[in-house]
Amino acid sequence: MSSASSQQPSMQEQALLNHLKRLERAGGSHLAVQVHLSKLITFQRLPECFDVVRTMLARESKKVDASLFGLFNNDLFVVCPRDAQTNVEGALARVSHVLGIDPFFVNGGEATPDFCSYFDFDSQFAVLIERVESLIQARSERDRLARTSGKAAGDGKPLDLSNLATLEKSIAQADLSAMTSRQAICEVGDDGRPAPLFYELFTSIGALRETLMPDQNFFSDRWLFQYLTTKLDQRMLAWLTKNDDATLKHSFSLNINISSVLSQRFLDFDALLDKTRRNTIVIELQKMDVFADIARYLFAREFLLDRGYRVCLDGLTALSLPFVERQKLGFDLIKLHWTPQLRQQIEGKDSERLREAIAASNPRRIIMMRCESDDALELGHEHGISLFQGHFLDHLLAEKITREEAAERLSAALARHRRTAMPQQSAVSS
Repeated sequence: MSSASSQQPSMQEQALLNHLKRLERAGGSHLAVQVHLSKLITFQRLPECFDVVRTMLARESKKVDASLFGLFNNDLFVVCPRDAQTNVEGALARVSHVLGIDPFFVNGGEATPDFCSYFDFDSQFAVLIERVESLIQARSERDRLARTSGKAAGDGKPLDLSNLATLEKSIAQADLSAMTSRQAICEVGDDGRPAPLFYELFTSIGALRETLMPDQNFFSDRWLFQYLTTKLDQRMLAWLTKNDDATLKHSFSLNINISSVLSQRFLDFDALLDKTRRNTIVIELQKMDVFADIARYLFAREFLLDRGYRVCLDGLTALSLPFVERQKLGFDLIKLHWTPQLRQQIEGKDSERLREAIAASNPRRIIMMRCESDDALELGHEHGISLFQGHFLDHLLAEKITREEAAERLSAALARHRRTAMPQQSAVSS
């Protein structure tokens, strides 16, 4: 096996090109396979899983004198002798199986052409070289944009303990009112018109970062970010205690940590409310926070229910929902993250388990969150869900229109675009 895996990451694309040309000059029958890890959805935020996949393929490559190259976009290239194809395909099948929970594989877990592109040196060498050269160009363009924007590809410097302390002091002194956002949770009936039931109050992390530390990546360390959110919780509770905004007189929800629920600041906030007001407030808890310490969650849940609050489990996905029993955990509501792939997940491979989980949770107790298009509402209605949250709902509310009227506006805009584009196309053809 060549030493490609020991190359610096920035050299991998060029090293691959050089290796291919050397093999072509030396002769022999070879095969190259591009493994499109960049097409995966769930695993893009789990780089450690990609590291495991690379190790799996590196071990197999070593057995058959193949070379493995890891590219800037997470794709892998395996270059091997033709007689090693069966071994490589077996390794790729195992990789596909391990990654099979990703929505990309919704219609099957095999190493499909969409996931693995094969290039035979004898008949496709020119196409292979063109593919690798395009990857080199894409890498160069990405690096150039990163340099000109002054930001690394990781979107800011990693958050560490030293700059966390500085950030904590800044949060304590900052006016967070301008960074506090509200987003409606709406019921959408058969008429397609959204009716706000309550509003989620939250601190915009993007606005916070741009205001206080634009060069920092707040999400680089999950646990430091979790600690940061506890400080934001305290400021939010302090703001609520002093605020007389009319919005707060109506139903709203707070997405806070369990430790914040059990803090003195929350007890002070709770003391200002009568039972009628508490009955209109939903406390949203993150699934990671809940399962990190079940005993603490159970105590917090009993306290919140005793005081009259409603409790919502936030952050569920198509992967995690089947493992959650809403009623046993004692949640009044749960939030399901909508993505463009959710329809495929509900209708494709292993879809029965997800549909059963939706039914078992009671669709009327599910809020479909982060809805970006009408497909989210349509999909929700097909499965009995009527509560929605996201930018598409914000648009409907701002324009005071129904989802059908929004679709009509989009169709009209596309028709206008086609009409304006036609004269240009005619001029080109003439």
